[in-house]
Amino acid sequence: MLNKKAPIALGIAVAALVLAGPSAASAATYADGPNAAVADPSIGVCEVSSVIFGAGFFQAGEHVPVSIAGTAAADATITDNTARSDGSMVASFRPPAHGQGAYELSFGGSRPYVATITVSDGHDAVANCDHDPNVTAARVASGDADTLAITGADVSPWMVGGGAAALALGSVLVGISMVRRARRG
Repeated sequence: MLNKKAPIALGIAVAALVLAGPSAASAATYADGPNAAVADPSIGVCEVSSVIFGAGFFQAGEHVPVSIAGTAAADATITDNTARSDGSMVASFRPPAHGQGAYELSFGGSRPYVATITVSDGHDAVANCDHDPNVTAARVASGDADTLAITGADVSPWMVGGGAAALALGSVLVGISMVRRARRG
């Protein structure tokens, strides 16, 4: 015969496992040390992509030299290439208005890193780029963008829905168990 608290404990355990899955996946990302990710690896002409480096990737306050290779690379811009006090950095890349194809960004400094960003003829293709790349970088760094900070990962609606469904199912099972016990005793 099962203990009276077994269904409650089982429901809580299932909900905790489902909801802890994304946290465990995030922890595994950091196991090898600070990481780097490209927020938007494919962008349109005149759009901005950010390369995000986690805390400790560079030395505090380090100016990181960046070289850009690709079509009309001399006209491309990179901003915010100085590490913060914790060694993290969010560098913004804007391709030239007339550039397309793959761009390779080579970050030097204490820990080299190479990022590839593909630029295609997007909805914002104009003769000149007239919006500020720092706005996108600030949104990504502050968490206002559709990406998670540092990892560049997206929250899957399936994970959120699965966790909510498991929690609801656990609650229903606990309620059924309580009703059965009330009728028996």
